Amino acid sequence: MLLGLTLPLIRPALAQDFPRAIRVIVPFAAGASSDTIARIVCAKLADMLGVAIVVDNRAGAGGLIAAQTVARAAPDGATLLWGGGTAITHAVMGRDPGYDVLRDFTPIATVVDNPALLAVRTSAPWRDHIALLAAARTAPVGGLRYGSGGVGTPAHMAAAAMLKAIGADGTHVPYRGANQATLAVETGEVDFAFAISNIVIPRMQHGAVRVLLSTAARRIPALPDVPTLKETVPNGPVIVSGSSLVGPGGMPPALVARLHAAVNQLVRSDSALRDALTREGGDITLADSPAAYAADWPQEVARLRHLVELSGARVE
Repeated sequence: MLLGLTLPLIRPALAQDFPRAIRVIVPFAAGASSDTIARIVCAKLADMLGVAIVVDNRAGAGGLIAAQTVARAAPDGATLLWGGGTAITHAVMGRDPGYDVLRDFTPIATVVDNPALLAVRTSAPWRDHIALLAAARTAPVGGLRYGSGGVGTPAHMAAAAMLKAIGADGTHVPYRGANQATLAVETGEVDFAFAISNIVIPRMQHGAVRVLLSTAARRIPALPDVPTLKETVPNGPVIVSGSSLVGPGGMPPALVARLHAAVNQLVRSDSALRDALTREGGDITLADSPAAYAADWPQEVARLRHLVELSGARVE
C-alpha cells in the first residue's frame, strides 16, 4: 500500500531529471532477439519514468554504426546504446572503430546475459557434442560448415575457439543475424551454428534443432542436461550476449545514477519481466551500481581481446 502511495510521487520527480525523449539505439535488426528484449524493457521503463523512449535499430556494419552514433552523441542522456558488448567487440576486432571504448562510453546498467547454444538439425547424425567434435576432427579439408549471426559476433568467436581448442578446421558462413544462422542449420545449409539462447530454445521446442552445447559459465536451468563449452573443451571460453544500457562518455553522474536505479527497480519489481528474461536461457545480471558496471569494462576488453586472439575471429 505504501509503494502504491509513493510511486505517483516518484514518477514526476524522475521525469524532471531526464530528457523529454530518450532514443535507445539497438545494434541489431528489428525482430532480433536483443531487439525484442530491448523493446520489452524500454516500454516498461518509459511507463515507469513517464518519458518517451524510442527504440532505433542500427544494424549496419555489425552494430558498429550504432556504437559510433552513441559515442559521438551529446552526453545528456537523450541517446543511449543497448548492449555495451557491441562497442567492446568492435574495439578489439582488429580495426579502428572510430572511438576509444574506455573513454567515449558511460556504462549505466546491466539487465541480462544470454549464452550462445550450439544447434544441429534434428536429422543430423551427431546425437551429442562428443560425436560432433569427433566429426569435426576427422572432416576433410575445410572442415564442417558452421554458421553465426555475423563476423566477430559472440557466436562466431565461440565456434572458432571451440574448433581451435580441439585442433580442427571449419568453414565459417556468416549470416545477417542469429535467426538466419539457425534457419541455415534447420535446412542443412550448415552443419552447426552457435546462436543466442532465446533464438535457439524456441526452435528446439518446435523440434527443428537439437542443442549440444552452451557457452554459459554454468549449465543453464532451462537446459540442465546440456553441457557447457567450458567443461567440454580445453580452455573452453564463456561467451554471452549482454543486454545492458550504455551512454556517451561524460554523462552527469547524477543522471547515470538515476537511470541505473530505474532499471534495477524495474527488473526487481516486475516478476513477469524477470520470467520473460529468463525462460529462454537468460541470466539476470543487475550491477550493484554504475561504478561496478564500469569497473568491469577494462576486464571485459582484455577478455574479449584474448578471445579474439584465441579464436582468430577478426574483421580485416
